[in-house]
Amino acid sequence: MEAAEIKLELFRYIDSLGENKLLQFYQHLIQNTHKNETDFWITLNEWQRNDIEAGLTDLKHGRKQSFDKAISKYEQ
Repeated sequence: MEAAEIKLELFRYIDSLGENKLLQFYQHLIQNTHKNETDFWITLNEWQRNDIEAGLTDLKHGRKQSFDKAISKYEQ
């Protein structure tokens, strides 16, 4: 996924949020952007790293889905 696609996906997601959710998203983003300077990769276990690498491989081969579709299974 290229930067322009990521920005568009983020814009669409942010644009769909209600006022309260938007504020929560903003606060979470700001609080976590510079929260920890430690490279997150070293905090992951082998299973988590393998899943991320598998996901990146899927993206390289065009196997992807929209954020909304992926997140829908976690929404109540």
